Amino acid sequence: MDAVLRKLDLEGQPIRSGPNDRLTRLAVPEPISPRLFLAGLFRLLPQGPTMQQCVTGQRLLVSLEGDYKRLLQAYRSVLPAGGSGQPLLVNMEGLISQRPAAQPGQGPRRALVVEAFGRAHPGPGCPQPQMAFTPNASNPMASDQKTSPTHRTQPTLRGTAWKLQALQAPNSPTLINPPGRPPELLLASDSERFSGNSGCNQLLGGFQLAGDQLRFSKLVSTKMACAADVMAFEQQYLKALDQVRQWNIDKRSLLLQDGVGRSLLLYRL
Repeated sequence: MDAVLRKLDLEGQPIRSGPNDRLTRLAVPEPISPRLFLAGLFRLLPQGPTMQQCVTGQRLLVSLEGDYKRLLQAYRSVLPAGGSGQPLLVNMEGLISQRPAAQPGQGPRRALVVEAFGRAHPGPGCPQPQMAFTPNASNPMASDQKTSPTHRTQPTLRGTAWKLQALQAPNSPTLINPPGRPPELLLASDSERFSGNSGCNQLLGGFQLAGDQLRFSKLVSTKMACAADVMAFEQQYLKALDQVRQWNIDKRSLLLQDGVGRSLLLYRL
């Protein structure tokens, strides 16, 4: 089997070009070290610090490097003295990578490296999926008579179709309204996936949610062409989604903010 993979032209012939277009097989496969936005339960245990991811349930040892010191300080500030071993919900940007053995005679181990600690969230643990209000199936315009008024007036983040009202202009207090149909956003109730549109193209992607922390990822869209002003707004909208780190619901409005609390996007039902 060849150890080199080469790019070919449309006729199956080698491409003659200056840039290197060859992929060479590694003698020994190198493990992938994914960088992720993670939320999970952090604990201090006798065998070392660990974190159990909320989404997958996987438990990893936490490496004593990177931004670990801030994570440890947050843990100790929330839990009373002697609280080691108790779980604390935290979120962070991390790298899952191979690390040297902790003791002689042991092989390398997979560990979590805290690259940027986010926040600690005191509470019962990983958040449970929220259930959204569903209209009466026989009459979509009518509400379910068995649903309390509280459910009708207090929408949930997940399972609710949100319509964009305005976008905050970068470095300015000016609010920009959608020039055409308002973009829509729907976070699934049973998975970490979202769907919607930008006012022009359809959108799909993933999200990570921990307490009031929210981040979108792996966004893909269709490639339709629309009016120039709609396309320009779409680019601003996609950039704002990429910057989202926090969320807040007030009555029937959803506000998405960046990591320092700057407003980015305002939605309503």
